Amino acid sequence: MQKLIGIDGCKFGWVAVSMKSDTADLFKSLADLINFYPENSMFMIDIPVGLANIDLKERNCETIARKILSKKRKPSLFSVPCRESVYASTYEEANQINKEIIKKGISKQSLGIVPKIREVDQLLQNNRSLVDKIKESHPEVAFHFLNSQQSMEYNKKTAEGQQERLKVLKSFSDRAEVIFNNSMSNFKRKHVSADDILDSICLAVTLEEMVNSGSSFEDGNLDSLGIPMKIHYFTK
Repeated sequence: MQKLIGIDGCKFGWVAVSMKSDTADLFKSLADLINFYPENSMFMIDIPVGLANIDLKERNCETIARKILSKKRKPSLFSVPCRESVYASTYEEANQINKEIIKKGISKQSLGIVPKIREVDQLLQNNRSLVDKIKESHPEVAFHFLNSQQSMEYNKKTAEGQQERLKVLKSFSDRAEVIFNNSMSNFKRKHVSADDILDSICLAVTLEEMVNSGSSFEDGNLDSLGIPMKIHYFTK
């Protein structure tokens, strides 16, 4: 049976949600996560998929998404490092490479998820069949469209922001609150935060709505390795 899985990075590794389950699941590696689910499953992930490089210097999906979000939420979309810098051995080297290739330094926010960007990129390069199964999204963009094209008002780290996001998710599925509450009880905050859980539920809801409505997963620009670069979302 096909499962539709929302994925976010977390301190433990990765948090995954199926709206058919009662709780999220945690995994140390993305490969372990993918292998846990049936072969015909689809995944929506909050990590850049497809990277700029010396031959293709821009991921324009972030540029498009920034125009969509409100001023408060725009900072959640940061510049994604190019592939060459993702594989650099030190921050200094990565920062220099990024400046040379795409004319931008690497922010602290970007630096923090470079290992996960690299993990996704390596998995897709080594398992080309996964390219059609793993779709990129961004929770703030996804929430914007789930919320009738209104960006979230409050920061996701605050209690107000978490309740705001949970309310949106509950409007699509009562199971969202069950999954959130069970996950908060089942896992320690040092392993996964409340906003990580909400983001993974958001992507699971988005993926389920897209599949159930017959939405197109037509991909945007391809990177130099033929990996799509597109931030997916569901529109009512």
